[in-house]
Parts: sequence; structure tokens; C-alpha cells
Amino acid sequence: MKGKRVVVEAPASSANLGCGFDTFAIALAGPKDRLTLEKAGPHISLEVEGPKDLREEPATNVVSAVAMVMLSERRITSGVGMRLVKGVPVGIGLGSSAASSVATAAGIDRLFGLGLSQKELLGYAGVGERSASGTAHYDNVSASLMGGFVIVGGDHGCVRMEAPRSMALCLVTPQVKLPKEKTKFARSLLPKEVGLERAVAVARAAGTLVHGFAVGSIEEIGDAMGVSLVDDRRAAMVPAFQQVREAAVSHGAAGVCISGAGPTLLAVCERRVSGRVLRAMVKEFRGRGVKSSGFVSRPGSGCSVVEK
Repeated sequence: MKGKRVVVEAPASSANLGCGFDTFAIALAGPKDRLTLEKAGPHISLEVEGPKDLREEPATNVVSAVAMVMLSERRITSGVGMRLVKGVPVGIGLGSSAASSVATAAGIDRLFGLGLSQKELLGYAGVGERSASGTAHYDNVSASLMGGFVIVGGDHGCVRMEAPRSMALCLVTPQVKLPKEKTKFARSLLPKEVGLERAVAVARAAGTLVHGFAVGSIEEIGDAMGVSLVDDRRAAMVPAFQQVREAAVSHGAAGVCISGAGPTLLAVCERRVSGRVLRAMVKEFRGRGVKSSGFVSRPGSGCSVVEK
């Protein structure tokens, strides 16, 4: 490949945060997808370093889907050669497809000097989400692009807020067998109707969570995360969900929820207790006969061009 070269990184993210289904998300400091793009003609090509199924079917990767639409709609005659180093784990609720989609949108924007707005970038990143799950939802892509805590509105609108400086995010993933189209399955578990009392409780929690970010209260954020429209339904995908949640809280977590479509669990806490919260969650899973792995992250700053 010859010509101008751009390297972009986009981070993992955690969506919903309990009470904000398809509306709230937070970016992680890592892991990240790393995408290298170079002008090449006349076709789109993609190499993938990562899971075997992604390497074997690069043409169906979300990166190819986003690139194809962007080049077509922007009437770009040049092709583009891309290499994706897949750092965000696939299919565990950490916004894997969103990270790849965001990296592609931002990378092509920079490579061809398009000068796209944030709203336009989110629209193109949504193409990748639709390709991956059948639905163009914008929570993960907004967090991965912008960083921090995001509130997604209509028509790709988004509000970004900073997370508390002392906040740590503990992510623990149980080793469970999941359907091949896990996101679609997780969405199929959602209730078709919600009672008024529960809707009021979730709305109240959502307001509390936003206030928690506004004033930097990890305790308020954690309390609000425990109220959800979807976690009780999706808990069937996570063995010992309630017991692991209780173990995390008893060791210092402010709150625990399912990260995105799961099965990863997200616990928020003060950074000083993050190690013991993480160990408590893994230990509780192990005591229930479930293997798991996890890591601690800080809230992340979003997508960035690291080389050009």
C-alpha cells in the first residue's frame, strides 16, 4: 500500500449502566482497537489481527461495511487498504463492533480530509453497528468516539460528561456458552411492556445517575446502576449474577450492572478498592463453579489519531 497513512485507536465501552438502556454509556481507557489506513486503489482491502472468525471473513467485518458506505456517499474514487489489530474482545459486552466502527469512521475522515462533524461520524459508525447486530444503536459508538460518560439523544445527538477522577471500572467476564448472535438474543429477552411504577423508578434512577456524574459522586452513580429495565431479564445469561453483585458491593463497589448485552459485569468503585472488588467478583464466580476473568480500567478519553 502506498500513499498517506493514518493510525487510529478506539476504546472499549460499557453501555446501559443499569438504568440507561440504549441511552447511557461510558468509555474505557482500554482495551482498544487499532486501525491503520492507507490510500490504495481502486478497492477496499482489510487484514485483521485478532479472533479467527474475523480473520477468515474480513469482507463481512464492520470495518469494511463502514468504509464502503463512506467512500460511496462521499464520492471518493480512491480505494483504501486497512489493517485492524483487534484489541477489544468480541461478544462479551464491551462494545467491540463499536470500537472498530468508530476507528474506521474517524480514520477515513482523517485520511481523506473530509472534516466530518461529530454527528456525521456517529452516523457512519452506526452503519457498523447495524451490520453487526441489525440495529444502529449509538450508545457504545458515542462513548468510544467521544470518551467519558455519554447520554445519547435522538438523531445522533449526544451529551458528554466527565467521570469522577477517582472512579475505577471493574469488568469481569464469566466463561459461559452464548448464542452465536448474542446481541440479538440479548435483545430478545427484553420486556415488551413496562409498568408505570417501574418506569418511574428507572426514570428516577437515570436522573440520579446523571446527577452523580455532574457532581462527581461515585456512590450516587453506583446506587442508580442497580435499577434497570433489562438486567433482571438478562441475568439469566450470567450465572450467580446476584451473588457476584453482592460480593462486589460487600468489598467496596458502589454498584454493579451488566455491561451492554453481557455477559460481562461492570462494577464501579473508588480506585483504591478496585483490586479487592475485582478479586471478590472472580472468587465468587469460582465458588459457584464458574470460571471468569477480569480487569480494572479507568474511564477513557475516546477515539484518537495516534499516527499520521
